[in-house]
Amino acid sequence: MGVIDSETVSISLPLSGRDGDQVIAYATQMTGGWRVSDMGTTLMRLSYENDLSKLLTGARQKLFSSILAESGLQEHDGEIFTEVPADALTGGLFTLGQGVIRLEDLGLWTQNRVESTFYDDLKAIIADIVPDADLVENYIVPNIEGAENYPVDFYIKTQSNPLYLFGVLNKDKAMLSTIIIQHLRASGAKFDAMVVYQDIDAVPRQHTKRLMSAANDTVASIGERDAIKEKIEHRRAA
Repeated sequence: MGVIDSETVSISLPLSGRDGDQVIAYATQMTGGWRVSDMGTTLMRLSYENDLSKLLTGARQKLFSSILAESGLQEHDGEIFTEVPADALTGGLFTLGQGVIRLEDLGLWTQNRVESTFYDDLKAIIADIVPDADLVENYIVPNIEGAENYPVDFYIKTQSNPLYLFGVLNKDKAMLSTIIIQHLRASGAKFDAMVVYQDIDAVPRQHTKRLMSAANDTVASIGERDAIKEKIEHRRAA
């Protein structure tokens, strides 16, 4: 245990981060209890190997917030902390330590994991809007030669032309979605196309322009749930 100032002490926890260093907690006395903090060291360590402006976006940002909530932690200006009663310091130290270890694993997330989370989230949003009977995932358009090579992420039944919805995580998916939409239309399929990006700003502009020209509706971010719902309901009612 080390003394930082008259109100704060540092405590080495029996836990190690990904870099092998022990996790250090900082306990500060406050009225009626303790504030147990990492003093910003968790995000600082993550920044050594990652661009935080990119790491804490999209699916990773959602996981970051989820870990904080599940662990009973808060974040402010890069500092991870919890506040506990005077007789619960040990529990607060354990809570911080376990949460910090989980947060450091954000740097290990692979692109496949991020992609899986994005599509799971998109599917959940759509499922809240569209009944199961009117929704098909990984839809193969009938009566189209080679249709298995041009799958649609989500088929949504409407009162007229079906709505084909595509989730776009990156430039490769933007290019593929453009090709699929254009091929299906050239083959005579009648449908409306909608695109939902994880983050449109993360996709090069030339690819978003081509896809916007091919699609009927575009939502710039999966975080815009109201826009997704509005556009789907509009197409289903048309």
